[in-house]
Amino acid sequence: MDRVKGFVFRGMLASNVIVQLRALGTLRTPAHTSQERQDDDMLVSVPAVVRGGAIEMQRVYRLLYVFENLVRSFIDQRFTEVDKKLDWWDTRASSDMKKKLEIRKQEEQKNLWHPGRNDSPLFYVDFGDLALLIINHWAAFKDFFPNQAWVSSRIQETERSRNVIAHTNLLPETEAARLEQHLRDWIAQVD
Repeated sequence: MDRVKGFVFRGMLASNVIVQLRALGTLRTPAHTSQERQDDDMLVSVPAVVRGGAIEMQRVYRLLYVFENLVRSFIDQRFTEVDKKLDWWDTRASSDMKKKLEIRKQEEQKNLWHPGRNDSPLFYVDFGDLALLIINHWAAFKDFFPNQAWVSSRIQETERSRNVIAHTNLLPETEAARLEQHLRDWIAQVD
């Protein structure tokens, strides 16, 4: 029995070490596609801590991507539904939001070599502006949320994490868990 316990314990330790080495980028996860193999080959000389951070942040970025796009999509769908028209932007967006749209579109026109953002004006405003759109037009959204503070807190807290991620920093696990919970909350609330 002691031999079995020892075998199981060593197996658990080995599994844990493999997970840690993969997170650090020291041990490569098998690449399944030719693109993954090319990426692995290109990054082989990159310090292990940078490769490991990239692997660690992949999941967090996916969570953020989904959350932010769900919020943008929900706002667009809701305004289109309430206003009975696709071009709700002119009547719903604040002057600051319209100015951001104009400045960012002008910047894109200077750099035609690079693809622009999504066609929707919502992709030209800051993430925090999305909370303002909801709060400033609460009548269109009040049936979906318990109160304005609920919306504001989730978007503001997520925006802090978003800025860490967008500037290619590691997001601590506690904040990644908070981001995941905000996404779960949003899905449960608006679905």
